[in-house]
Amino acid sequence: MRFVDIAAVAQIVSSLATLIVATAVLFQTREQRKARDDQDRPQIIVDADYTGRFTTNIVVRNIGNGMAKNITFEFSAPIETTSGQDITELPYFKHGINFMAPNTDIASVWDSYRNVVQNLRDKGLTEGITITSKYEDRQGEPYETVWTINPLLLEGSGYSEYKGFEDQVQALEDQARALESISQDIREALDQRRIDDGESAAHRQDNAS
Repeated sequence: MRFVDIAAVAQIVSSLATLIVATAVLFQTREQRKARDDQDRPQIIVDADYTGRFTTNIVVRNIGNGMAKNITFEFSAPIETTSGQDITELPYFKHGINFMAPNTDIASVWDSYRNVVQNLRDKGLTEGITITSKYEDRQGEPYETVWTINPLLLEGSGYSEYKGFEDQVQALEDQARALESISQDIREALDQRRIDDGESAAHRQDNAS
């Protein structure tokens, strides 16, 4: 009787050991799959790009390693230029994006840095603008990323003064191009005047002959 009990206990222990091993393998497999899915998942953000020489840009980025589809956006406030253009009304913001490959981006010009900062202050958006991106991966798994852009955080870093200097350079370059264009027009007008005068003189000489 005792031998039977020992055999039964041994069988139970063996079954439990098998169950524990199987559970551990299943858990490890799930973790590996989750890690692989996380590594290959898309991640859509809307960011402010300050690397432009004279402009601050709004950039949609897929910073993940997987493709994203059915992308839509929600904004806590409109992203506007000083001229009144609403960036959030651009078709891909308003109607969404069907597809974005991994590590790609779409950029649009916002405004000069100083104008951006002044506009945000005038509208009381000192905490920046928050954008919620909703999208799906290849298998249709939904994701959501919340991202806040706030150019005012760069104030005091010297960046504002640097961009202000670049704005002045841009203005001087624009003025130089405008003056060059005026000079070119004047030269062409003088050349045409000399041609006209020459033709008139030749015509008078012919008449005199």
